[in-house]
Order: sequence, then structure tokens, then C-alpha cells
Amino acid sequence: MNQSQFFKALSEAMCVTDVEKALTEFETANSSAKWVPVGRENNRGTIEASSDPGRSLIERLTNGIDAVLEAEYVRHKGYPECSSPKEASQTWLGIPKGGLSEMSTKERQQLADRVSIQILEGDGNWNHRLVVVEDRGTGLLPESMPGTILSLSESNKIKKRYLVGAYGQGGSSTFACSQFTVIDSRHTSSTRVGFAVVKYYEPPPDDEAKVGNYVYLTLDDKVLEVDVPGGEVPIGTRVRHFGYDLTKYNASLGPSSVYGLLNGVLFDPVVPVWLSNGIHKYRRVIKGSRNALNGAVDDGDENKKGPTIPHSVPMYYVDLGDLGSIGIEYWVLEPTETNQQPIRSFVDPARPIVLTLHGQSHAEMSQVLVRKDADLSYLRQRLICHVDCNRLTPGAKRALFVSNREEARRGQVYSRIEQEVVKALRSDDELTRLNAEAREKGYQQQDQEAQKQMQSEVARLLRLQGMNVEMAGGVPGQQPGGGHPVNPRGPRPKPESIATREPPTFVRIVWDESEPILFYPEQSRYLRVETDANSGYHNPSDPRASRVNFIISGDGLAIAGTTPLKGGRMRAIVRCDSKAKLDVTGTIRVEMTRTGLPAIGDTRTFKIVAPPPAKPATKAVSIPRIDPRPIDPSHTQWAILDWPLNDPGFAASSAEMDSGTLVVWYSTVYPSYAKEVTALEHRDHALARSFNTRYAIWLAVHSLLLQQEEADAAVPGGAQVASEDIADQYERLERCRIARMSAMIAAREVRELKASGTE
Repeated sequence: MNQSQFFKALSEAMCVTDVEKALTEFETANSSAKWVPVGRENNRGTIEASSDPGRSLIERLTNGIDAVLEAEYVRHKGYPECSSPKEASQTWLGIPKGGLSEMSTKERQQLADRVSIQILEGDGNWNHRLVVVEDRGTGLLPESMPGTILSLSESNKIKKRYLVGAYGQGGSSTFACSQFTVIDSRHTSSTRVGFAVVKYYEPPPDDEAKVGNYVYLTLDDKVLEVDVPGGEVPIGTRVRHFGYDLTKYNASLGPSSVYGLLNGVLFDPVVPVWLSNGIHKYRRVIKGSRNALNGAVDDGDENKKGPTIPHSVPMYYVDLGDLGSIGIEYWVLEPTETNQQPIRSFVDPARPIVLTLHGQSHAEMSQVLVRKDADLSYLRQRLICHVDCNRLTPGAKRALFVSNREEARRGQVYSRIEQEVVKALRSDDELTRLNAEAREKGYQQQDQEAQKQMQSEVARLLRLQGMNVEMAGGVPGQQPGGGHPVNPRGPRPKPESIATREPPTFVRIVWDESEPILFYPEQSRYLRVETDANSGYHNPSDPRASRVNFIISGDGLAIAGTTPLKGGRMRAIVRCDSKAKLDVTGTIRVEMTRTGLPAIGDTRTFKIVAPPPAKPATKAVSIPRIDPRPIDPSHTQWAILDWPLNDPGFAASSAEMDSGTLVVWYSTVYPSYAKEVTALEHRDHALARSFNTRYAIWLAVHSLLLQQEEADAAVPGGAQVASEDIADQYERLERCRIARMSAMIAAREVRELKASGTE
């Protein structure tokens, strides 16, 4: 078998067995065929750095996108000069500044023809698929392949700012997920096609090498090649992965599918990609979740329309001082009767805050930030936030991201981004209103007398544990001091829209004129601004094009960014310097220019004060109103809590404080609970009702104790948990343990009450 016959056999191969057969014939016929290491002999550590086969495929697609941008660089002779992949795609490929969502379906499809991924049957199961990634870029000459696609950690891209890649190793991580990888490439200037077969070599037991490595086949110490006349092999590169493990992504659509993975990680791709799924028989454009959220619709999208978005905030940028700046945008999705987790179609519901570089997700933050820190628990399955990290300084990017683009480092930069996201979400009145509206839909009234008994019993049990307990008020349903019920108030009305005028007549800072705006060093505030000007008067991405200007008179404060003007409302981010002197006063003024007319404006005073003292650990536990709510998998809250439908033992309960009420959601299918309540219902319905009450009481006691632990951990010296996700998992498992115990104790209590005749 010569090289031409070998190339033909590999091109026709559809499974691992086909490749093995072709290799055996070629190596038998060619004694000078030799396997050589990819990049370097000790290459396992680099190639096996990625933990996710799906992410590895995206690195391979990123190489394809870079090849297309390289081809455009050559075609345009590098002019005009582009300093980022997004700028290159806009300048050389004509993609609008607003992204792929501003293109038509046909335009996206035509552009996607240049980069594609195919999922084929392969060996017949999901851990042995055939995955083909192909690009119509510049292609490679055979002699250049050892220093490019068959190399590791080379500097081919490090000075090319118009390309996404930098480290020269990402695509090679697919070798670790395949039994064989076949690469062929044809350069734009040649009819020669270079090709290679990559596999893992495991040394025999008697070999000196401790570990194996990844190798590719050569002939006479050269990359294999064949001369193909005409257009039989198109210009570009094709990488075929045989025996690829896609077990984790075997669904047709959604987060457990290749389609969901690609749209989520390629959140805002600089170039769209074609996905052909030969297993589930469809072909779709990968345009990224951001563009779908912004209204882009393609063939195959459900009902040929985008998601319903009751509220969104377009991208705006926040100055982080020495760290550079970040862009923030977010969307709230409307749930449907059949989908209470609408964000699942776009992101991982457990991590809906996406951090991107060049449009590709490099890390995600936990929904704990939405649920707890931003106090938007009823929007946890509806809110998606995007943080654009392209404007961070090089040092900040290095401190934040790891080279395999799968996670972020915890540290100063990560914490600052968390803080800014939480401030942005907490300062948005419409998010607060939507959260209250969602809460009101699920609220259930409780009998006051039952509440009084439950509060008293919880207090008694806590006192038995030596806790100092304070009742929340003399009368159930009242806050301490009486007068105001703790029943959650209804959702605040939607703010009245501000009618726009041309020319506008006012702009004002929403703050009491009689009180100064207080700042302390290192603090930032979102100041609300209202106006009857239309949205065109303010461009947060380009202050020079904006007619809205903020002027600060006095030392210590600076404008760190502004949100878009929408519906007559916007927010200005004002930051106080860490070295600001106390008791400094000054003014913050907003001005708006009008063509041919005097400027209009508004002014507020500010004062820099000492930061508030650290919150001391709470010594007494206040017993709030308690609202136990039983749910099963058919309940809408089950989906909101992101509990799996097919695993009743996954979670037992969840609790949260809601406007002075401790809401305890508990699963009626949790095995320990379900077993006891079923047995009691067969004997006596009254006993079963009593069991429910006792069970809820014990869950409430445990929730208050957990709340106390969290409060203690929030003060200096308190115990800290490594991450939000770990803390959430720990709490879920802890609640499962206490639920098993609570079910046993509650069952014993009601049986004792029955035996004593007091029940």
C-alpha cells in the first residue's frame, strides 16, 4: 500500500476498525514508516490537560475559526490592522458590531459554511463516535504540519492579535478523547495534501519509559503526503476523530447535547459554525446563546422565534481601575407551563453567569450569586448574565483564567467581578419587581394559629439546645414591635413608563435632595437616573458619542461606568477611591446636551464617611414566620430548585428567608419522608397530618441553625467554604441527612403522642 492508497483508505474509513486495517496494511508494506511524538516525547501532561471531551472539541473548532481569520488576513493583506478576533470578523467578514444576531438567517448560514463539525455513527455507541471538524481556511503545507497542528506550545499565534488561540495546544486535547485522529490539510498555494494519523502509544512493561505518549505516523521521517489534482480535496484542514467519547453529550438538544454545549461555550462566536448531527438527523448553525437571546433565529429553532424576554439590559462597561474594565449584560426569560427552567436551553442552570474572552466562555459563576447574594431567588432559573472580560488588563486576565479555558482562578479579580455582578443585579428595580411577582405566584397563606404553634414549638426545641431565642413578635404574622405584617408584600407595580420628548425636558438623579449620598472608601454605588430623552441620547460603550455626562466636584469619587438608557431610566456607577479622605464633601451632577438648546441637568451632594463596622455574629436566633411548602416533581418549584425528576433521593428540602418569612420547601417523594407518611396514612390520617407538622418543624429548626452558621461565617474569623458550588452541595447533603433523622423523630413523636392519648 502506497501513500495514495493509504490516504484513500483513511478518507473512506468510518470506524476504528477501518483505520486499524488501513494502518496494518500500510505499516506492513512500508518498513520506513515510523511513529514520532506529537510536539515532544513527554507530551501527555499537555495533551491530557482538559477534563471535558466537549470542551476539547471546541478548542478544535477554535483552531478552525482561526484558520478562517488567517485566510482573511492573507486575502486583505493584513489591512486594515485588527487588534482582536471580533474586530477582524467585523472588518474582514462584515459581521455587524452587534454580533451575529444582527445578520439574517441566510447570511449566518453562508458564513458558517467555512467551519463545520459532524457527529457520525462511528462504532455504534456514544463513547466511540466519529467526529469530524473541518475548516475552509488557509490550510497547511505538509512540511509545516510538524510545527503547527502536530506541535505543542509553539508560538505560531502569540503575536497575532486577530486570532483567538494563543498557547498552541488547545486542539491537541482531542487526541486524548480519540482512539485515532486522522488529520489532512491542503494549503491554498498547493495541490499537495499532508496527512497524519495520531494515536496513544503505551510502552511495553519492559520499556524504560514510565508512561506512554501521543505519536503520529511518518514515512522516511516526513509527514505523509499525496498530490491531489483539481478540487478533489478542498483547501483547508479536516480533523477526523475515531472512537471519540461523547457519552456526556448524547442528547439531541439541551445542555447534555453537543448542540447545547457548542452554543453555551461558544457564547458569542466571532464566526458561526455548522453542526451536522448524523445520529439525531439534523443540521443547524451554531450562533451562540448570546445571539439567540438577542433574537437570532435559525432553521430548526423552536416555533421559529426566540425566547420571550420580559426584561434585559444591553451590554455596558464597568471600570475596575488597575484591573481594566468588564462588560455586563443580562436577560430574564419567561417560563412556560412546560418549562420552568427556561435558561437551561442557553446555559448551565447551576452556573448562569458566563465569563467570556473573544466570545468564548472561559468560566461560569454559580447561581448562588443570583439566589443569595443578589436576593433574586425566584429568578434563579430565569436570569442569565454575561460578563465580557476582553477589556481586562493582561495581568488581570492572567490572574483570572487558566489556559484550558475551563475555569477561573479564585482571587482578587474573580472577587471583584462577583461584587460588580451582584451590585448590578441588586440595583435593578425591575429585577426586584419581577422576583416579587414570581414569589407572589407561589405564595400560600397559612393559618395564624397554626403559625403561632409552629413558632412556639420551634423556639422550644432551639431553647433545649441552649440557644438564645427571640420571637419575631407578640402576635404571629407581625414583625418585632408589631404593626407591619411579615406576610410577603405583593410585587411592586411596574414603574410607569416615561414618555420621551424631543427635545428632552428633564434629567434627574433619583435621590432625596435633602440627604447627601454617602460613600465610604472602596465602595461603589449604582445611582438611578431618569429622563424623558430617548435611548439614542446615551451610548454606554462610547462616552464620546453620548449626550449624557456626569461631573463630580470634590475629591475621592469617579464614574466607573453607566448602563444603557432604556425606557427613560439608566444607572451611573460611582466608585469611591480606596484612599479617599473621610468627611470630604462635594457634588455629583448629570448633564444632558441638546442640539441648539441649553443643557439640562441635576445635582446631588455627597459625603465620604467611615465604612460601617463589621456585622457582629448574631447571638440570638429570631423565630420568623414559618411557611412549610410540600412539593413533588410536578410542582413548578421543583424545576426552579433544579432537582432532578428521576432521583427522589437527590434532595430533601430547601429553605430561604423571604420578607421575614422562613419558607421551607420539602420533597414529598424523599424516600425517608414518603415511607413514614405512607405508613401513617394507612393507619390514621390524623397521625399523618401531625407527622407532617412535626417533620416541617424539625426541618425549620435545622434551617434556622444553618442560617445561624452562615451568619457566623460571614464575620471575621468565621469558617469559610471553598466555593459557592461546594457550599451548595454540602448544604443539600446536610439537608438530606437531617431529613432522614427528622422523619424518624417526627414518626416517633406522633406515635408517642398517640400512645399517651394527647394526639
